[in-house]
Amino acid sequence: MATSAKYQQTGRYDRSSRFTYLQANHRQTMWPAADEEGNVSIFSAPIRVGSLRQKNNRWTGAFDTEARASRMSIFADSTLLPRPLQPHNQHDQWTGASGRQRRTWLGSTVGETNVPQRVWSGEFDVERRPSWVSRQSMQGTDEMVSVDFDEKEKGLFEVGWEEHDAENPLNFAAGKKWMNAMVLALAVFMVSIASSGFSQGIRDMKPEFGVGQTVALMTTSAFVLGFAVGALILSPLSEVYGRRELYIGTFGAFVLLSGLAGLAHSMPVVIALRFFGGLAGSFTQAVAPAVVADMFDAQERGLVLSIFTLAGLMGQNLGPIICGFLDAAHGWRSIALMVTIASAPIWFVLVFTFPETYAPVLLQRRAIRLTASTGKQHVVAGATPKPIATQLRVGALRPWIMLIYEPIVTLLSLFLSVVHGTLFLLFAAYPIVFQEVRGWKQGVASLPFLAICVGIVLSLLYVALVDQARYARVVNRCNGHAPPEARLPPAMLGAAALPIGLFWFAWTNGANVHWFVCVSAGTLFGFGMVLLYMSLTNYLVDSYLAYSASALAASTVLRSVAGAAFPLFTNKMYDALGIHWASSIPGFLALAFVPCLFSFYKWGHILRTKTRFGQEAAALAAQA
Repeated sequence: MATSAKYQQTGRYDRSSRFTYLQANHRQTMWPAADEEGNVSIFSAPIRVGSLRQKNNRWTGAFDTEARASRMSIFADSTLLPRPLQPHNQHDQWTGASGRQRRTWLGSTVGETNVPQRVWSGEFDVERRPSWVSRQSMQGTDEMVSVDFDEKEKGLFEVGWEEHDAENPLNFAAGKKWMNAMVLALAVFMVSIASSGFSQGIRDMKPEFGVGQTVALMTTSAFVLGFAVGALILSPLSEVYGRRELYIGTFGAFVLLSGLAGLAHSMPVVIALRFFGGLAGSFTQAVAPAVVADMFDAQERGLVLSIFTLAGLMGQNLGPIICGFLDAAHGWRSIALMVTIASAPIWFVLVFTFPETYAPVLLQRRAIRLTASTGKQHVVAGATPKPIATQLRVGALRPWIMLIYEPIVTLLSLFLSVVHGTLFLLFAAYPIVFQEVRGWKQGVASLPFLAICVGIVLSLLYVALVDQARYARVVNRCNGHAPPEARLPPAMLGAAALPIGLFWFAWTNGANVHWFVCVSAGTLFGFGMVLLYMSLTNYLVDSYLAYSASALAASTVLRSVAGAAFPLFTNKMYDALGIHWASSIPGFLALAFVPCLFSFYKWGHILRTKTRFGQEAAALAAQA
């Protein structure tokens, strides 16, 4: 159990010794363990000696991005910066005239500084090889072998999953898995509607509260800004307290705050309630992929997560349509009422049916129960939840550190921020173009968002039917080790479609051009937006592996800030520049980042070797 002890002491799981450990102690796998596709999974079956086979294949679906990030985060230690890697020339041979001595396993070279002293572990390298272990204890047998653990000598007993363990979320019945997944998808859909739908109520809020357009739009911006804060604070808590209690608490708070916003009689109160509602709703959006990864194995997650992707994106674009008609008929307060009435049943279902799905928390509870019932100390095999202070420190600070030290994370997060901000800019721009310029009625003026929905569906079909096959061919050509840059071709296509759609909209949105020409531009925008989001987030996950959860959190924060900021200056920009040039600004911003994609595609593998997180991720990939 040296591996387990090392994890407990350092917070770092030694992947290089995993295979040797499993062979030497082939009684049960540890939690977590890497599956055949490079994903971290929970295995419940005991290990049989004859069944130890490592497949060299890392193909993973494009829809599995955030789930893989959440599963791999356990491999990262709790330090904010990874330890600097030593140069590759530490095992130089004799240097002759230089006077330096030959390096050995017992000590460092004389005259060399900043090289850590090597301490012999009492075990020769050959004894750590799988072949040596197989000579000692395996002999090709396929029987279970019981080996004494160091913990037993200390009076500790390990707790892990048994074969076909009913409490293991991966062993839940298919119906139970899908029911809970669809309930969460509905929750994601409602939070997405709430994020964008309030933009349709500003026409009524302005005279009621005596405020201007910018202040009224803050009801949307505050909600999206709550997403940014929630990504840094709430998401890490699920790895300490589990999923169920936080899901029930945060979604219940979202439902309550949405209803209170509709009853408020002061604009500052409405804005504050919207901010905290977004903060509570952010947990639903951020942790849903991790819950799917808790219950579904890697082969099943793609379809489930594609539904989550569709639910989130469709909610954001259908929100203005649904809420536009509601506001036109019953006023802005009906929007808050609709969100509350539609979300409350989902919360009740969560309360009575949603189980705990986070394996380390479930195993920790089992260990506590066994300790209490037997009087003997039980511990979780492999890993236990990290302290709350550690989770909050890493969750809140590491994303900012990666934004500072990792140019790939910084530039791609800024690009995605422009894309996300443009979507929220359109929530304010479409009423200007279609209501004020073309004279359409409210509700009808939001129907052009259906064109963006069409583009979203087309992009998801393209990823599922075309790009998945392309990426699988790349994986086969690379013998199962496709480089992260193989994820970028869809982003290049999306980077071309996005500005074309934006410029198309910009220069056809006048009243003298038929409405269909202008509206259809949204299809290209939706198509490019989703391709960029899926491709770039996959690239971040493949590039940073165990640190990808922090990289995605950094991207989420910047995207949310952009989504909050862009609508606030939309009206003034359209007043100053007119509908054509104002609509062109996002297109120019999107064009500015296109060279980054092609640069990363060509030189990204070099750039990643020059940064700490990139080097650490490459080392983990080499050991896998």
